[in-house]
Amino acid sequence: MRRLLTLCLAALLAGCSTMADQLHGSLQPPAGLGYAVFSMTARTYNPSYASANLSWRGLDNGQRGVVYANFGTDTVFGEEGMTPVDGKLQLLALPPGRYQLQQAYAQWNDDPERWPFGYQGNASFRLDKQFEVRAGQTVYLGQVRFNLDYRPDVEFGDEQKRDFGHMKRVWKVNDLSTIRLQPFSGKVGRGY
Repeated sequence: MRRLLTLCLAALLAGCSTMADQLHGSLQPPAGLGYAVFSMTARTYNPSYASANLSWRGLDNGQRGVVYANFGTDTVFGEEGMTPVDGKLQLLALPPGRYQLQQAYAQWNDDPERWPFGYQGNASFRLDKQFEVRAGQTVYLGQVRFNLDYRPDVEFGDEQKRDFGHMKRVWKVNDLSTIRLQPFSGKVGRGY
């Protein structure tokens, strides 16, 4: 039994690869595809017990998917010397076309030690943010920040310095000069 468990663990670890391993130092998408990059971050009392998912869909094709961030384990590091933030830098490899960040859902717990008396929250947000992906190119969409407090909302912004720093430092991509900038702006409140 112990040998079987060891073999399973070895197989699982062998299948793991980092983003740096996948990109090989370049943000050049595979033939016929483009990349969309954005960060999902959070402001919350207790990020160790907060997470969010975000759905996207193709407006010109049947493509759709969901990305996830666990704010207790995922981190966007930024440049050397920057304070890291709780969140995840997302990379989508997509066929050319128009896309939309559709909806997001977040859940959090401000004090799990006091359960069931601590506050547990969840919220859904209608995003409706459109973007375009071009073959052979990378588009930067900025930050999607989940503000998870008394009145939860999602705020969009440009965190290029931090996110590009993460791409250089963690993803090991040095040439970011060809990235097309299209950061979202604004804020959306909780939807029901």
